[in-house]
Amino acid sequence: MTNKEEIEILSTQIKWEPIASDGGMTEQMYLSSDKELTALKQYLGAELPDDYVWFMKNIGRRFFNDDRIHMKLNGVSLSCLDWFRDAVDVLTFTKMASEKDDDGDVQIPANLLIISDSISRDNFLLDVSSEHYGKVWFRHHDAKWRMMNAERADGLVLVANSFSDLLSKIIKNTSPSDIDFNFSSDDKIV
Repeated sequence: MTNKEEIEILSTQIKWEPIASDGGMTEQMYLSSDKELTALKQYLGAELPDDYVWFMKNIGRRFFNDDRIHMKLNGVSLSCLDWFRDAVDVLTFTKMASEKDDDGDVQIPANLLIISDSISRDNFLLDVSSEHYGKVWFRHHDAKWRMMNAERADGLVLVANSFSDLLSKIIKNTSPSDIDFNFSSDDKIV
């Protein structure tokens, strides 16, 4: 089975929020175009994983309507993962997070795309580096949380070995947990 075939099957097994067609929305408005995906590839200077490209062109920025999302992977709660951004948003947010701040630091390491984020600015990142190509990482907004929970010095926690693997883990969750938003003991919603 190819990556495209696998992601197609997995995508049909997730419960997605219906398209709000009564408000004039169409399925096409949720999808990323070849032109938008090419702009993303050109910015990165790297190819995008086949499963992710298929998803962006065929499912797109749909919201989860699936309780199986309430689970933890490597200590990270997926409850804050409510949707995936379209290619235009991925490019915009990735560019912003890759710019240096006043201290000369960037928010995310190179070769990562912000494919989703939470209201508290936690990021789900897709890796396009040669070393970790296709892996999906989590980066908490709070440096203290990252220091205590991250497995890497750059504050990242691995949640899936590929985009397809992430959807597969959600589908296989037969015991959804309570909603959890990765707060530390002194953290609060900002």
